[in-house]
Amino acid sequence: MESSKKIIGVCVGMLATINTLAQVSVHVNLNMEHSVNGVSEFDRSKFFILHAGINDNDWDNDEQRRELLEDYNVYLGRNNGSIVWEFNQLKEDPDKFGWPDLAHMKQKGTSSKNNYSSKTSSHQFENRVNRMVIGGQPTPMFPNGQKTRPNPCCSDGATPWAYENFDAVAEYYANYLKEYFGDGGNTGMVRPTYLEVLNEPFVHAGELKTTNTQISEMHNVVAKRVRELNPNVKVGGYTAAHPAFESNNFNHWNGTWKLFIDVAGANMDFFSFHLYDFRRTKTGAESQRKGSNIEAIMDMIDHYSVLKLGERKPWYITEYGYLLNEAVLYNKQSDWYQVRSYSTMMMQLMERQDQIVGTIPFMILKALWGTNSEGILYGPRLLRQKKEVAGFEGNGEDWVFTELLTFFQLWKDLKGTRVDSYATNADVLVDAYVEGSTARVILSNLVNEVVTVDLNILTGNSSKITKITAKHLHANEAIEPVLDELDLTGETSVELGAEATMILTYTLDAPIALTETSEEKKYFADKYLQPINANQAIEVTINGVFKDNFGEAILRLGIGRNKGLTVRPQVKVNAQSVIVPSNWKGDDQSNRDKFFGVMEIPVPFELLEENNTISIRFPDNGGHVSSISMQVFNQSTDVSRPGVVLNTDDPLINSVLKVYPNPSKSILNIALPADLGEGILEVHDYSGRKIAEYPTKQVSKIAIGDYDSGIYFVSLKSDKYVLQSRFIIE
Repeated sequence: MESSKKIIGVCVGMLATINTLAQVSVHVNLNMEHSVNGVSEFDRSKFFILHAGINDNDWDNDEQRRELLEDYNVYLGRNNGSIVWEFNQLKEDPDKFGWPDLAHMKQKGTSSKNNYSSKTSSHQFENRVNRMVIGGQPTPMFPNGQKTRPNPCCSDGATPWAYENFDAVAEYYANYLKEYFGDGGNTGMVRPTYLEVLNEPFVHAGELKTTNTQISEMHNVVAKRVRELNPNVKVGGYTAAHPAFESNNFNHWNGTWKLFIDVAGANMDFFSFHLYDFRRTKTGAESQRKGSNIEAIMDMIDHYSVLKLGERKPWYITEYGYLLNEAVLYNKQSDWYQVRSYSTMMMQLMERQDQIVGTIPFMILKALWGTNSEGILYGPRLLRQKKEVAGFEGNGEDWVFTELLTFFQLWKDLKGTRVDSYATNADVLVDAYVEGSTARVILSNLVNEVVTVDLNILTGNSSKITKITAKHLHANEAIEPVLDELDLTGETSVELGAEATMILTYTLDAPIALTETSEEKKYFADKYLQPINANQAIEVTINGVFKDNFGEAILRLGIGRNKGLTVRPQVKVNAQSVIVPSNWKGDDQSNRDKFFGVMEIPVPFELLEENNTISIRFPDNGGHVSSISMQVFNQSTDVSRPGVVLNTDDPLINSVLKVYPNPSKSILNIALPADLGEGILEVHDYSGRKIAEYPTKQVSKIAIGDYDSGIYFVSLKSDKYVLQSRFIIE
């Protein structure tokens, strides 16, 4: 539907339009390729990975497996069970106490490869395991005296025994990868590309009677031996659970991720961690990571990695989604919370396609192995029996897909080259891709309310849009996932459901030509984790910034503070004040113990230099600035954005660009510099939304009588000036 607008008069005879609704505007430049450190092509094998292996016993039948993998273009996977099972079945070396019997390993490895060779129905899917990750479990694989648990069925008479030390366990890992796998087909199952040493080990350190330092040292020993026997396998960790870095005044960070990077970071090929929204058991309130909290977690890991290791490590997010705190019978409401978290979190991870090697939305297949004493299966599950939902038809014992399938149905067609996109509100995520004459625009709503989104899709040439369709994954009144397919041809705005995701497909009458570029790179400050003291400036530098003729910049501040303290500091870039937005991605974090999120602050490109000084000042005590970075987009042409303005509290600006009377009711006079030349005058509301624009040669006063009362900004951009003032309408 058409967005509602009204016309305001301009004293010089011009007309300008402003939005009267509190709508979000999305802007997409289909002809501008957007790359991050040189990466712009969407790689589905990184983002649509199932938590299952190629021979997983939980598939109900071969056709079901084929449908998911091929019809929905999904990849495999992750396996944290097989390596543990085989660990338990081995004999102890009779000549070396506490070490695995390598002859027995070779024998069992040959048997495993022969078994896979005979299962020919799996071989057709070997092109879908290029990002396969396997991982160990703290119990029984951390060597603290734990004994193996051989099963009489498969252990060749082995009896329980304990691995002696890290080296003995490392020998098992290395030989398991060497002996139990091949190159596919008759040679055996394709060797996994990635190894996580242990799954979520730090949360088990107490029960293992060890320390996080010792667990980190184990990662070093395992990585060294695995590489010696399997040079193509990448080793990582620490597969972190619950990354609440801000807890205990950031002592949680110091005792977990910082410690791991200090002890083992240099020896890891990749870092892995888990991200979950969850509902608090005591209060029932939801604590969300999606939004600014995830950004703060990821930025802090990156920033410290750059300072300590001199590089950003690749990441494998081996679990993410919505955490169920208790076992419940299958219900579609739980599926909704999963699919909405999958989509929004994945979009945030897609912002880092240069760094991500894999992401796995956590869902498993039948999970019969996880049935508890009350008969409730482990979850979330991709498969259920028909009888688990009331009113089923047919045989109740049959296994069918759950509503989690809607996630794959929504995203099944996404591919292509990433292009420039922008939203005027941080709570609506936007991304866009083009391929041939087709463009796909993705919208995801981070907040729990319906929002109207105005669509501004620019083709960059004479191509015309001939058709628009959409898939809209949202919740119905029963809080169950619904995937609508819509024909939106001719529409210029959409209603995006609460916490919903929509993918719009635009068909054009000619192939889309990528004639412009936007090249993104992130630069980190020389310091991180700075304590906040009232009215004392935190001074850092961000050096080595490459700046082209055109572009954009965003200053990213990770902030961790107690509730009630401000999260909007005064910020200066190269001694120039900039406006800190009042909004951030996602919810207000009122259900979290503390605020921990990233404030994304637009910085006028003109302010950037090769070496930059950043000053951050808070009016109150407590907390930390956890990370500081500058996100720079060098563009081949000028792209106008709403809301990128200077801070008009700076008297140096107001002394140059004079406006009067101020406050005003109807007419605002503007004293333009005599040597101005050609330029653009823009009017923004207090949120930074641009509501009017005029060529400076045609304006010396503007009519403001139709604006609502409040604070506004008028900014001037020309070859010589970047000026601004604040004015008030009574």
